[in-house]
Amino acid sequence: MKRLLLDTNIYGEIIFDQDFNNVKEKIQEKCVIHGFKIVRDELRDVPSKIKVNGVNLRIGLLHIYDEITSKSYPFTEEMKVLGEKYYELYRKFGGSKSYDVMLKDCCIVACASIHQIDIVVSEDSKSMLSENALKAYESVNGLEKIKNPSFIGYLEFKRWLGE
Repeated sequence: MKRLLLDTNIYGEIIFDQDFNNVKEKIQEKCVIHGFKIVRDELRDVPSKIKVNGVNLRIGLLHIYDEITSKSYPFTEEMKVLGEKYYELYRKFGGSKSYDVMLKDCCIVACASIHQIDIVVSEDSKSMLSENALKAYESVNGLEKIKNPSFIGYLEFKRWLGE
């Protein structure tokens, strides 16, 4: 069974998906979703005043996270160090996003890499999945002799679940 780590934005995709219940069912059949403290903290940062169809969005997102996540990893110094290595190489490859913008994304990938998670699912094409970032992850992981995760977007994730 494949092991996946979902970026924060994917929980929003799931909650707004018309096929929500089917997606949850397929997740339980086909894969194991791993969580990460940074992702859960970002979900907790959603303003509590936002309501969708009369339901508090933050509570809904956290509920989905808790419901589909089998195991959640804490944020460690090892992840921070690896994330900083990714960022340093990302900048050398010509990446333009600031440290503050990129560090959480880099640490999410570091968590997936350290724990040998197969796939990271994200829609963040401007930072986490930018060409310079992907080259940085692959290069650093090669030097560190760590398996690089695969990266897919939400639609590809849904297609994969439907196989």
